[in-house]
Amino acid sequence: MKKKILLTILLALVVVAAQAQQKSGLNLCLRDEATGEWLIGLFDEYAIYDCDYWSYAEVGKGRLVLTHDKQHKEIRLKKGSVAIDGVKHKTSVLTTRFLPDYPVADDTPFDATILDKEQQATLRVAHRSGKAGIDVTTNFGSMVDDVLQSYASLSDSLGRYEAQIPLVGQTGSMMVTQATPAIYRLNNWIWIPYVIAPGEKMLFFVDDVEGRIYVMGKSARMVNEFLNHPLYGYDMDYDARKAMHFPQFISAYDKELQAFAHCRDSILSRHPLLSKRYKDYTESMSRSFFAYDLGQLRFNRGKVKREEIIGEAKRRRLFHFDAPFMVQKRYGRFLDDLCAAAIQKHCAIGSGVPFLQGILKKASEGGCWLSEEEKRLIESEMPAEAAIDVPSLQLLDSAGVWMEGFYLTDTLQALFESRPELFSEISLYYKQRQIQALDSLLDLPPTLREIAVARLIEKRLKEKVAPLDDNEMRMLRENVRQPYLLGAVLKTNDQLVAARKAAEAIVTPDPRPLADLTDGEEIFRKIVEPYRGRFIYLDVWGTWCAPCKEMMTHVPKMKQQLKDLNIVYLYLVNHSNEQAWKTAIAQFHLTGENSIHYNLPEKQQSALERYIGVAGYPTYKIVAPNGNLLPTVAPRPDHPEAIRHIIEEVANSQ
Repeated sequence: MKKKILLTILLALVVVAAQAQQKSGLNLCLRDEATGEWLIGLFDEYAIYDCDYWSYAEVGKGRLVLTHDKQHKEIRLKKGSVAIDGVKHKTSVLTTRFLPDYPVADDTPFDATILDKEQQATLRVAHRSGKAGIDVTTNFGSMVDDVLQSYASLSDSLGRYEAQIPLVGQTGSMMVTQATPAIYRLNNWIWIPYVIAPGEKMLFFVDDVEGRIYVMGKSARMVNEFLNHPLYGYDMDYDARKAMHFPQFISAYDKELQAFAHCRDSILSRHPLLSKRYKDYTESMSRSFFAYDLGQLRFNRGKVKREEIIGEAKRRRLFHFDAPFMVQKRYGRFLDDLCAAAIQKHCAIGSGVPFLQGILKKASEGGCWLSEEEKRLIESEMPAEAAIDVPSLQLLDSAGVWMEGFYLTDTLQALFESRPELFSEISLYYKQRQIQALDSLLDLPPTLREIAVARLIEKRLKEKVAPLDDNEMRMLRENVRQPYLLGAVLKTNDQLVAARKAAEAIVTPDPRPLADLTDGEEIFRKIVEPYRGRFIYLDVWGTWCAPCKEMMTHVPKMKQQLKDLNIVYLYLVNHSNEQAWKTAIAQFHLTGENSIHYNLPEKQQSALERYIGVAGYPTYKIVAPNGNLLPTVAPRPDHPEAIRHIIEEVANSQ
């Protein structure tokens, strides 16, 4: 009996194995002639349908049964048609490099809806060659900052790639693999743009044998059309832009915009059935390139006025997009730049009289408490306050600096410093002025205004490396009501609250042995002496430095990949206060026995940086086991294998 059962099991396994190993001998990509979509791909070892991979359960003449995740699809093939579970489609075999023009118009617009919570979108890439180890890269940003999350990975043993991407609205990105540049290239541009929505699936079929790319999915049409009719906006040279006055910039850009419009109009006239999304995407792409460069003009101090930038943005209706905010990545930086220009214009250092008048009014309405003596003191100081000489915005620009707020007379300064709850009114006034700047100078549409405020507060959290105070939290909740935007900022704030608590337990080396040292080399030798015999990865950074902190997100992965090398990680922070410094250490998980941190006095840090050869932040160096600095700059934390290569090369040469 047992032998019979065993034999039955073995036979069943043989049948299952035979089914799993069935091949079709096909190489067909079929297009639905009615819709123009890539309907199905039938290849030797698998099929692609509805953005999923299907195995062959049965293979017969003109008939296939596909299976995927306990589902089955019956496919009946005839010349010029295919029936899928009895639904007949008139088809043609795709052989062109990209999908031909769609045969019907599509006026579906982009959807600007922002969900309350993130939903996963699925991106898949299938390489026909089936090669493992093909690099696939795509990046996605957040609605509240410009930090890009990389979804780079290598294809699996079947040449496939998959990423699960959390989204709250239709979002644009670009994709490239090692195989695609040989098939798609626009001048030197090799990235393929696409837009995907929460809950959607999209699949790129990269035929790296015959040189074809087809895209499947609900939002695939615009991508297929773009592959066939690519356009790229004008990317102004950085140095050229920095040298320009405003009229020069507008004149140069208008010529490029006209050339783009002429090319786009020519494509649309020759291909009248291109979709509304293609039209809106290409139009918004051109506008986003211009918007980005326009916003960056705020750094052309002395050449370009902020009101010129803001006025041009309004004149061209750049706050009213043809596509959702996240479809074009450059809009985020443009919005930040325009908000910064408005705040710098509206909130530059000035007289404290409006603030004092506001405090007296607030006290009369019961919003804050002032004694009668304090009220009289403020009123008596008004003339002296009004007489304070305040530098103009033009003078600040010519000096290359910007200052926010106002001066107070010595008497008023003493009053406000003696009352912490009164002093906090100054911070609240600054925050309210920033919101007023957005409203009075930019007049943003409601949703864009919420996005702008959320980004403004998120930026402040990451720059200061400190949680929001009560006034800032009130400003956030009063101005950002959309659940996702509010939740994203609160999440960052909660992380900083937790990091600040964890920072209390951080122990750093005793700085007293360095107290009397002033020479940069002496300080360096004293710091690295305890670690002779080991390689040191040196990171010079600052809590105020956004690129420094962005690289620190890669540190845990770097340490994991290099753990066999027994490296010491030495962090030298520049010009950062104690609390923000230790909070950042906890926030980015820069702890452990092999992580050493110093926050030296300014003169010692400057001397040390001169010896190390710091030209910018962050700076990375490697110290050899003999205590000597290697002469070249070290690779960044997001390139751990390059770090390994240098260390192993030095170790092998000793």
